[in-house]
Amino acid sequence: MLVPNAVKIQTLLMDRPIASGSFDAPDLLRATLAVIDLDAVNSPANDAALIRSYFHPREMDRRDRFEHMRRKDSYTAGRLAAKLALKHHCPSVDMQKISVEKGVFDQPILLADSSASDVAQLGISISHSDSYAVALIFHRAHPMGVDIDLPTQQDIAPVLSGLDEKTQRRFADLGLSDVACASLIWTARESLAKALTTGMMTPLALYCSSNITRQGNCFVLHYENFAQYKTHVWPGKKGWLALTMPARTDMKTADPDWE
Repeated sequence: MLVPNAVKIQTLLMDRPIASGSFDAPDLLRATLAVIDLDAVNSPANDAALIRSYFHPREMDRRDRFEHMRRKDSYTAGRLAAKLALKHHCPSVDMQKISVEKGVFDQPILLADSSASDVAQLGISISHSDSYAVALIFHRAHPMGVDIDLPTQQDIAPVLSGLDEKTQRRFADLGLSDVACASLIWTARESLAKALTTGMMTPLALYCSSNITRQGNCFVLHYENFAQYKTHVWPGKKGWLALTMPARTDMKTADPDWE
Protein backbone atom coordinates (compact mmCIF):
# COMPACT_ATOMS: atom_id res chain seq x y z
CA MET A 1 0.00 0.00 0.00
CA LEU A 2 1.01 3.64 -0.47
CA VAL A 3 2.46 5.00 2.76
CA PRO A 4 0.32 7.77 4.31
CA ASN A 5 2.85 10.56 3.90
CA ALA A 6 3.20 9.78 0.20
CA VAL A 7 -0.35 10.84 -0.67
CA LYS A 8 -2.12 14.15 -0.12
CA ILE A 9 -5.76 14.55 -1.12
CA GLN A 10 -7.77 17.69 -0.54
CA THR A 11 -10.99 19.39 -1.49
CA LEU A 12 -10.67 22.76 -3.20
CA LEU A 13 -13.59 25.13 -2.70
CA MET A 14 -14.04 28.08 -5.01
CA ASP A 15 -16.27 31.13 -5.36
CA ARG A 16 -17.61 32.71 -8.51
CA PRO A 17 -20.38 35.16 -9.42
CA ILE A 18 -22.99 33.23 -11.42
CA ALA A 19 -24.42 35.14 -14.34
CA SER A 20 -28.16 35.13 -14.86
CA GLY A 21 -29.27 32.08 -16.83
CA SER A 22 -25.94 30.27 -16.56
CA PHE A 23 -25.65 26.67 -15.44
CA ASP A 24 -25.46 26.31 -11.66
CA ALA A 25 -24.86 22.87 -10.10
CA PRO A 26 -24.34 22.02 -6.41
CA ASP A 27 -20.76 20.84 -6.98
CA LEU A 28 -19.86 23.32 -9.68
CA LEU A 29 -17.28 25.09 -7.50
CA ARG A 30 -15.78 22.04 -5.79
CA ALA A 31 -12.70 20.21 -7.03
CA THR A 32 -10.44 17.52 -5.60
CA LEU A 33 -6.66 17.45 -5.89
CA ALA A 34 -4.62 14.29 -5.28
CA VAL A 35 -0.80 14.35 -5.18
CA ILE A 36 1.40 11.25 -4.91
CA ASP A 37 5.01 11.85 -3.88
CA LEU A 38 6.74 9.22 -5.99
CA ASP A 39 10.01 9.64 -4.08
CA ALA A 40 8.26 8.37 -0.94
CA VAL A 41 6.96 5.14 -2.45
CA ASN A 42 8.36 2.05 -4.06
CA SER A 43 7.29 1.24 -7.59
CA PRO A 44 3.49 1.77 -7.53
CA ALA A 45 3.15 -0.76 -10.32
CA ASN A 46 4.19 -3.48 -7.86
CA ASP A 47 1.27 -2.93 -5.45
CA ALA A 48 -1.06 -5.47 -7.04
CA ALA A 49 -3.73 -5.39 -4.32
CA LEU A 50 -4.07 -1.60 -4.43
CA ILE A 51 -4.19 -1.58 -8.20
CA ARG A 52 -6.88 -4.27 -8.38
CA SER A 53 -9.06 -2.37 -5.90
CA TYR A 54 -8.97 0.87 -7.92
CA PHE A 55 -8.47 -0.07 -11.58
CA HIS A 56 -11.15 -0.88 -14.14
CA PRO A 57 -10.52 -4.11 -16.11
CA ARG A 58 -9.63 -2.03 -19.17
CA GLU A 59 -7.01 -0.17 -17.15
CA MET A 60 -5.63 -3.43 -15.79
CA ASP A 61 -5.33 -4.80 -19.31
CA ARG A 62 -3.63 -1.63 -20.55
CA ARG A 63 -1.03 -1.52 -17.78
CA ASP A 64 -0.22 -5.19 -18.22
CA ARG A 65 0.72 -4.52 -21.85
CA PHE A 66 3.53 -2.10 -21.00
CA GLU A 67 6.90 -3.79 -21.50
CA HIS A 68 9.07 -1.17 -19.78
CA MET A 69 8.72 -0.72 -16.02
CA ARG A 70 9.30 3.05 -16.17
CA ARG A 71 6.32 3.49 -18.49
CA LYS A 72 4.21 1.08 -16.43
CA ASP A 73 5.07 3.02 -13.27
CA SER A 74 4.13 6.33 -14.88
CA TYR A 75 0.81 5.01 -16.14
CA THR A 76 0.01 3.35 -12.81
CA ALA A 77 0.90 6.41 -10.73
CA GLY A 78 -1.20 8.73 -12.88
CA ARG A 79 -4.21 6.44 -12.80
CA LEU A 80 -3.87 5.91 -9.06
CA ALA A 81 -3.78 9.67 -8.47
CA ALA A 82 -6.90 9.98 -10.63
CA LYS A 83 -8.77 7.24 -8.76
CA LEU A 84 -7.72 8.55 -5.33
CA ALA A 85 -9.00 12.01 -6.26
CA LEU A 86 -12.22 10.57 -7.65
CA LYS A 87 -12.81 8.38 -4.58
CA HIS A 88 -12.43 11.43 -2.35
CA HIS A 89 -14.75 13.45 -4.62
CA CYS A 90 -17.38 10.70 -4.96
CA PRO A 91 -16.99 8.30 -1.99
CA SER A 92 -19.91 6.07 -2.96
CA VAL A 93 -18.66 5.26 -6.47
CA ASP A 94 -16.95 1.92 -7.12
CA MET A 95 -13.58 2.77 -8.68
CA GLN A 96 -13.53 -0.52 -10.57
CA LYS A 97 -16.55 0.74 -12.52
CA ILE A 98 -14.67 3.85 -13.73
CA SER A 99 -12.06 3.91 -16.46
CA VAL A 100 -9.76 6.83 -17.28
CA GLU A 101 -9.56 6.88 -21.06
CA LYS A 102 -8.26 9.26 -23.75
CA GLY A 103 -10.33 11.70 -25.78
CA VAL A 104 -9.65 12.62 -29.40
CA PHE A 105 -6.97 15.11 -28.32
CA ASP A 106 -5.38 12.57 -25.92
CA GLN A 107 -6.95 14.42 -22.99
CA PRO A 108 -7.99 12.19 -20.07
CA ILE A 109 -11.71 11.53 -19.73
CA LEU A 110 -13.80 9.52 -17.27
CA LEU A 111 -15.91 6.68 -18.63
CA ALA A 112 -18.30 4.93 -16.27
CA ASP A 113 -20.23 1.69 -16.36
CA SER A 114 -23.97 2.30 -16.11
CA SER A 115 -23.98 1.67 -12.35
CA ALA A 116 -21.50 4.51 -11.81
CA SER A 117 -23.19 7.21 -13.86
CA ASP A 118 -22.67 9.81 -11.11
CA VAL A 119 -19.31 10.75 -12.65
CA ALA A 120 -20.79 11.74 -16.03
CA GLN A 121 -20.67 15.42 -15.12
CA LEU A 122 -17.02 15.33 -13.99
CA GLY A 123 -13.83 16.25 -15.76
CA ILE A 124 -10.27 15.19 -14.98
CA SER A 125 -6.75 16.52 -15.48
CA ILE A 126 -3.59 14.48 -14.83
CA SER A 127 0.10 15.40 -14.68
CA HIS A 128 3.37 13.56 -14.01
CA SER A 129 6.91 14.53 -13.16
CA ASP A 130 9.91 12.57 -11.94
CA SER A 131 8.81 13.19 -8.35
CA TYR A 132 5.01 13.50 -8.47
CA ALA A 133 1.80 12.17 -9.96
CA VAL A 134 -1.09 14.63 -9.72
CA ALA A 135 -4.79 14.46 -10.62
CA LEU A 136 -7.60 17.00 -10.41
CA ILE A 137 -11.33 16.19 -10.46
CA PHE A 138 -13.73 19.02 -11.29
CA HIS A 139 -17.16 19.72 -12.75
CA ARG A 140 -17.14 19.77 -16.55
CA ALA A 141 -19.16 23.00 -16.53
CA HIS A 142 -16.22 24.66 -14.77
CA PRO A 143 -13.14 23.63 -16.81
CA MET A 144 -9.77 23.36 -15.09
CA GLY A 145 -6.29 22.01 -15.75
CA VAL A 146 -3.34 20.91 -13.59
CA ASP A 147 0.37 20.50 -14.21
CA ILE A 148 3.42 19.76 -12.10
CA ASP A 149 7.02 19.83 -13.25
CA LEU A 150 10.56 21.01 -12.57
CA PRO A 151 12.46 21.83 -15.77
CA THR A 152 15.97 20.46 -16.07
CA GLN A 153 18.96 22.74 -16.55
CA GLN A 154 18.87 21.89 -20.26
CA ASP A 155 15.21 22.97 -20.49
CA ILE A 156 15.66 26.42 -18.98
CA ALA A 157 17.21 28.28 -21.93
CA PRO A 158 14.68 27.02 -24.53
CA VAL A 159 11.75 27.92 -22.26
CA LEU A 160 13.02 31.43 -21.53
CA SER A 161 14.18 32.19 -25.08
CA GLY A 162 10.62 32.56 -26.36
CA LEU A 163 9.35 34.93 -23.68
CA ASP A 164 7.94 38.27 -24.77
CA GLU A 165 9.56 41.45 -23.41
CA LYS A 166 6.64 42.27 -21.12
CA THR A 167 6.90 38.90 -19.36
CA GLN A 168 10.68 39.23 -19.10
CA ARG A 169 10.29 42.61 -17.41
CA ARG A 170 7.70 41.24 -15.01
CA PHE A 171 10.00 38.38 -14.03
CA ALA A 172 12.79 40.89 -13.43
CA ASP A 173 10.47 42.93 -11.20
CA LEU A 174 9.61 39.79 -9.22
CA GLY A 175 13.31 38.99 -8.76
CA LEU A 176 12.96 35.36 -9.86
CA SER A 177 15.87 33.13 -10.83
CA ASP A 178 16.03 31.56 -14.28
CA VAL A 179 15.00 28.21 -12.81
CA ALA A 180 11.98 29.78 -11.10
CA CYS A 181 10.98 31.70 -14.24
CA ALA A 182 11.16 28.59 -16.42
CA SER A 183 9.27 26.49 -13.87
CA LEU A 184 6.57 29.10 -13.45
CA ILE A 185 5.91 29.79 -17.11
CA TRP A 186 6.19 26.15 -18.24
CA THR A 187 3.76 24.69 -15.72
CA ALA A 188 1.34 27.58 -16.24
CA ARG A 189 1.31 27.00 -20.00
CA GLU A 190 0.86 23.26 -19.59
CA SER A 191 -2.06 23.61 -17.20
CA LEU A 192 -3.74 26.19 -19.47
CA ALA A 193 -3.25 23.91 -22.48
CA LYS A 194 -4.91 21.08 -20.57
CA ALA A 195 -7.88 23.27 -19.65
CA LEU A 196 -8.18 24.22 -23.33
CA THR A 197 -7.57 20.58 -24.44
CA THR A 198 -5.08 21.88 -27.02
CA GLY A 199 -2.00 20.24 -25.52
CA MET A 200 1.27 21.99 -26.36
CA MET A 201 0.57 21.85 -30.10
CA THR A 202 -0.44 25.53 -30.14
CA PRO A 203 2.31 28.15 -30.78
CA LEU A 204 3.68 29.14 -27.38
CA ALA A 205 3.34 32.84 -28.19
CA LEU A 206 -0.44 32.45 -27.89
CA TYR A 207 -0.01 31.63 -24.18
CA CYS A 208 1.71 34.93 -23.38
CA SER A 209 0.70 36.42 -20.06
CA SER A 210 -0.95 39.80 -19.64
CA ASN A 211 -0.02 40.03 -15.96
CA ILE A 212 1.84 38.05 -13.30
CA THR A 213 1.34 38.86 -9.63
CA ARG A 214 2.54 37.30 -6.40
CA GLN A 215 0.03 36.54 -3.66
CA GLY A 216 1.89 35.16 -0.67
CA ASN A 217 3.51 31.92 -1.82
CA CYS A 218 1.40 31.77 -4.98
CA PHE A 219 1.88 33.36 -8.40
CA VAL A 220 -1.21 34.27 -10.43
CA LEU A 221 -1.05 34.62 -14.21
CA HIS A 222 -3.60 36.15 -16.57
CA TYR A 223 -3.36 35.82 -20.35
CA GLU A 224 -3.41 38.11 -23.39
CA ASN A 225 -5.29 35.70 -25.64
CA PHE A 226 -7.23 33.65 -23.09
CA ALA A 227 -8.69 36.29 -20.81
CA GLN A 228 -11.34 33.81 -19.64
CA TYR A 229 -8.66 31.87 -17.70
CA LYS A 230 -6.10 32.45 -14.98
CA THR A 231 -3.48 30.17 -13.45
CA HIS A 232 -2.30 29.78 -9.86
CA VAL A 233 1.26 28.45 -9.52
CA TRP A 234 2.87 27.26 -6.29
CA PRO A 235 6.66 26.69 -6.07
CA GLY A 236 8.10 23.58 -4.46
CA LYS A 237 11.47 22.03 -3.83
CA LYS A 238 10.91 19.13 -6.23
CA GLY A 239 8.41 20.70 -8.61
CA TRP A 240 6.06 23.60 -9.30
CA LEU A 241 2.30 23.02 -9.20
CA ALA A 242 0.03 24.96 -11.58
CA LEU A 243 -3.77 25.07 -11.50
CA THR A 244 -5.73 26.81 -14.26
CA MET A 245 -9.34 27.86 -13.73
CA PRO A 246 -11.85 30.38 -15.10
CA ALA A 247 -10.59 33.92 -14.52
CA ARG A 248 -13.62 35.08 -12.52
CA THR A 249 -13.28 32.19 -10.07
CA ASP A 250 -11.59 32.77 -6.71
CA MET A 251 -10.12 30.19 -4.33
CA LYS A 252 -11.97 29.97 -1.01
CA THR A 253 -9.72 27.34 0.55
CA ALA A 254 -6.12 27.93 1.56
CA ASP A 255 -3.24 27.11 -0.75
CA PRO A 256 -3.01 23.35 -1.42
CA ASP A 257 -0.86 21.39 1.02
CA TRP A 258 0.79 19.28 -1.63
CA GLU A 259 4.48 18.88 -0.72
